[in-house]
Amino acid sequence: MFRLACAKPYNRLVTRRRLRMLLAMGCVAMLSTNAASLADASALAYARADAVLARMTLEQKVGQLFLVTFKGPSLSLSLQRMIAEYHIGGVVLFKISGNVVSARQIAQLVNEAQSLAARSGAGVPLFVAVDEEGGRVSRLPEPAPRFPSAMALGATRSEESARAAARATAEMLRALGINTNFAPVLDVNDNPENPIIGTRAFSDDPQLVGRLGVATMQAYREAGILAVVKHFPGHGGTAADSHLTVPQVKRTAEATQRIDLFPFARAIEAGADAIMTAHVVHVALDATQPATFSPRILRALLRDQLSFRGLVVSDSLLMRGAVNEKRSLSEALVQALMAGADVLAIGADPGYEQLAQPDAYRAVRDAALADPAVMRRVNEAARRILWVKARYGLLDWHPVDPGAAEAALRDPQKHALAQRLAREAVTLIRDPHAVFDQLAQRALLVVMLDTPAETLWQAIRTCRPDAQRSSIQALESHLRERPDALVVGVLAASRPSSEALVRAAALPAERSLIVSPAQPFLARKLPERLAFLTAFDETPYALNALAEALCGKLQPRRQAVLSMLER
Repeated sequence: MFRLACAKPYNRLVTRRRLRMLLAMGCVAMLSTNAASLADASALAYARADAVLARMTLEQKVGQLFLVTFKGPSLSLSLQRMIAEYHIGGVVLFKISGNVVSARQIAQLVNEAQSLAARSGAGVPLFVAVDEEGGRVSRLPEPAPRFPSAMALGATRSEESARAAARATAEMLRALGINTNFAPVLDVNDNPENPIIGTRAFSDDPQLVGRLGVATMQAYREAGILAVVKHFPGHGGTAADSHLTVPQVKRTAEATQRIDLFPFARAIEAGADAIMTAHVVHVALDATQPATFSPRILRALLRDQLSFRGLVVSDSLLMRGAVNEKRSLSEALVQALMAGADVLAIGADPGYEQLAQPDAYRAVRDAALADPAVMRRVNEAARRILWVKARYGLLDWHPVDPGAAEAALRDPQKHALAQRLAREAVTLIRDPHAVFDQLAQRALLVVMLDTPAETLWQAIRTCRPDAQRSSIQALESHLRERPDALVVGVLAASRPSSEALVRAAALPAERSLIVSPAQPFLARKLPERLAFLTAFDETPYALNALAEALCGKLQPRRQAVLSMLER
């Protein structure tokens, strides 16, 4: 289905099939040296994985398939039981579960959990995972810097910027003992009504998503962090949230290939080691099953056509896109495994607190005992998990230093990098009346059109003490009093009300600039006569950067990262 570029294979095994294809394309000179050495390294990892697998019981193999969340900031009795009795393969840390309090606390928790895993059962250390995407999806505690969202990095169009953010994030994760990151997002967000992806995507351009996604993934891998690219085969074209329902993507097969699958194909060519599935129905691929439960998508497409050999990780199987009136958790676990998922993830969704009970694990174990096909899948998935752990050095666990973890998060160079990248992302999507170029010479009236944005207002006041704040009700009289003033209308809410949009649309276009820190898609809902400025983010760095632009200290980009906004 997809043309394989002459790409460097990095740290993945070059299969005979792939090598034959590359030979036919004249790529041998580029690959011959790396292929042999990497094949040897992969063979050693497989040999070690097989040695560990040979001494494992069925219960230990089944446990390796599970990646679960838990409640609280410490090694609770529940977590101890999941590690020692159920032999779980990994944990996912969430703020909402109380797992993330401070750098020292995380490092101590991970040390205790890993120590117990190394002493229990087959002695296999854990995947320790987070969703650290940047922007609004950030799990690290203060004083960690919040790096820009994927779309903010997309606005820079810079692979080096994407790599720099990933390298700095990887250093912090490693210092905390976290070895797996559910990032980068490779969804192509071309639906402005998408309620869950938005600025988590690099762009609505598949080429740009693939290019920056691969750069990010490679930076994580080079730093020893397992990057789990997501959400295969694409969540960007949906109009619903798979946490709440089962979304559908109704594209043609050609459009699905050209848009959604392209970035994942690029990542696989570049050596992706792990891919997360989406609880999304892609009608052109399988009209009846979400991808997580579809052998057509996970086996026929991902494994056979795209030649992916790494880990297939399910999105959380407690999301409503997975567990609903059609499917219980026990059914979801077995169905996802049989469809092709290797790692069965349980996130901090409603019901996770009960997972100390063995029912979920028994469902997979009992299915394996009853059906040789399930048993084969358990062995296959456990072997692949152990292989990836061996490849990333995770079978040889070493404790981290809690003090060094806190220092890594405080690193002033990382904070300076986050601020620089935020400044580079600020974009003037349109300005038909050249309002922006007049800001430095004219008085400013700042109007909060919905949620008050106090941080942004204070940053503006710091560099423009003459700026005046106005309510929408008092704006007309303020404009009469200050006839030369320009209006900065701020839409700060993540989902502004229709009333807020009406207020924004009514502003005088020849003297108004709309600022929406993190919602670039709102530009489509406002008249084209209105200037529109965004940072694709609402981190403190992004708000400071917007204030610098409004104060004349920063020149924004004038090319939108979203082609849908260039009209």
